[in-house]
Amino acid sequence: MRFICLVALIGLPGAGKSSLCTWLLGQQAALRVCHIVHLCYDDFLDVRPSAQLLYKEQRKLIFKVIEQLITAIQEDNDWPPQVRRTTSSGDRSSRGHLILCDDNFYYRSMRNKLHQLCRNAGCVFGQIYISSPLKSCLQANSTRSTSSRVPEGVVRQMNERLEPPGSEAWESNSITLDDLDAAGPALLAFISSLLDMPAKKASSPPNRQPQDQSLAHSLDLLLRTRIGALLQGLTQEDKCLAGRTLNNKRKEILTQFRREGGGKALDYYVNLLN
Repeated sequence: MRFICLVALIGLPGAGKSSLCTWLLGQQAALRVCHIVHLCYDDFLDVRPSAQLLYKEQRKLIFKVIEQLITAIQEDNDWPPQVRRTTSSGDRSSRGHLILCDDNFYYRSMRNKLHQLCRNAGCVFGQIYISSPLKSCLQANSTRSTSSRVPEGVVRQMNERLEPPGSEAWESNSITLDDLDAAGPALLAFISSLLDMPAKKASSPPNRQPQDQSLAHSLDLLLRTRIGALLQGLTQEDKCLAGRTLNNKRKEILTQFRREGGGKALDYYVNLLN
């Protein structure tokens, strides 16, 4: 079975994720990989009001494409038609294939789904978090064409909700980049370390989600519902201020929940917002 390393890129629109992927595509020889595949979610998503499929449904289709790509590589079959096949390095000592999933991935649950796919398929999973400041992301986003520019309010909302890689075991293969201009050597060393890892296929049934992750997701939904209720009746200015405070508190509560292993009832954690 052919070796595959899948890396999720995390960061706000305008953080530099696609530019970083373009640079990595030129490092095929240095990384000694057979193929580097850049899967940019923006190439698949249709966010226009006239889109035939809902945003979540479109993301499910992208996930299926990734599943099909992994299977095709492992079984040496034709790749999905949606994926452009890059030129093989022809290196017999190649360390396998590198798949770069270029999306915002601001929720852990988004990334965990990819991790579970890698776990079940016997692939190595890693994460690159580009922690560019909000101000620079907004500036970079503003220079994009009208069709590819993300509304400023959406970028700010993502910034409030973004969950960087944490201390959970499944996120241990992660690197945070603060300065992309100086990140080259460290990034190549990080990816090389992933490519040298042994790929292990999980023995548990496919698509089985860890219970603590499922409970954390449920708690997150309850916290968001409570925040919405607490903001009712406030003026728009007060909502913005209180919303930021409550969202920061929500993140702290989720961190506490994961640290404590979810030993208490979910209502206990929800009531911490009051």
